[in-house]
Amino acid sequence: MISVTGATGKYILQPSLIAMHRESVEWISATELWKRELAFFQNLLDQHAPKMDHVEFKKQVDHYQHLITYYNGELVDLLRKKLKDHEKQLAVMLQELNESDTKYFKDHAGIIEEVSAFAKVFAEFKHGFFAFIEKGFSAY
Repeated sequence: MISVTGATGKYILQPSLIAMHRESVEWISATELWKRELAFFQNLLDQHAPKMDHVEFKKQVDHYQHLITYYNGELVDLLRKKLKDHEKQLAVMLQELNESDTKYFKDHAGIIEEVSAFAKVFAEFKHGFFAFIEKGFSAY
């Protein structure tokens, strides 16, 4: 694999490509963290939900269970795949000595916007989930 951060005899990398590569790698790491967090949230539900029999609590459990399943089983994996495919596209550009592919730059902006939007949604999800856990186990 070609190193995008090292200077080689063949490549003079555009600083923006290096920045895009770093940004993509950071978001790939974020997807790994999200998967671990979702597994932790699932464990919390699995441990505590059976102990509760209040109808409102069970509705909330179902709501969070649905979100965890969707995020963990589909959405985070899809975002991760897009990011990894994007990184592969960068490697191809470098192998072909084509550092001026405008489609790559447009794609990058779209992918990063999509992942950033999910990061905001996920932060809100975590805030709501923790509030539910804190309130739920003491109120029900």
